[in-house]
Amino acid sequence: MLDEQEIRRLLLRTAARDEGAAEAFERLYRLASPLLLGVARRVVLRAELAEEVLHDSFVKIWNTARSFDPLGPPLGWLTAIVRNRALDLVASHEHARVDSYHAQIDKNPDAALDTIFDFSSDLGADEALDARRSRDFLRRCLSELAAAERQALVLAYEHGLSHGELAAHLRKPLGTVKTWIRRGMGQLRECVELCFAAGAAPAAVLSGSAGARRGERGDPA
Repeated sequence: MLDEQEIRRLLLRTAARDEGAAEAFERLYRLASPLLLGVARRVVLRAELAEEVLHDSFVKIWNTARSFDPLGPPLGWLTAIVRNRALDLVASHEHARVDSYHAQIDKNPDAALDTIFDFSSDLGADEALDARRSRDFLRRCLSELAAAERQALVLAYEHGLSHGELAAHLRKPLGTVKTWIRRGMGQLRECVELCFAAGAAPAAVLSGSAGARRGERGDPA
């Protein structure tokens, strides 16, 4: 169990940029990286991508340590950076997993969600429980997206398609596809963060988020 006070002290020392900052940052990495790597892996699902997310996140932590609120939760601040970077990685198509169930995703994106969010079977009992919880958040939040946005994200995530490739595949203008991806990822991130903050994915949180989005788009309730 991480000591939040120690993490806070190390973050503040890192932010000070004095002669002890580098040492504090190194200790912060040693203490927090196992937890944060798990956060990243539960989003991107692959160990090598999780390592990349962790590296990028600690670069950001070093560069933005001064923005940390000393009165706020240090682990929450670190986790938000890692989770956002992981979600950005999914959205920006920096990985590709082209395989044999393209037709399944085309015909029924919802049915493909179970495949996409399957977690590695080599996880320990506690990690597997946390992984299932995270997967449920992601699946529920994806189900709240508009069908076009959900399909675009599923195809992009599963196949690593570029915006141009998605536009050609879906036979839609490039600008439309970019809007679907950008809006879908923004809504997905907002919903997932609400679920993690609440410690659950209550129907009220999800339906409220969906209702707000319908209002923004002018969709019928």
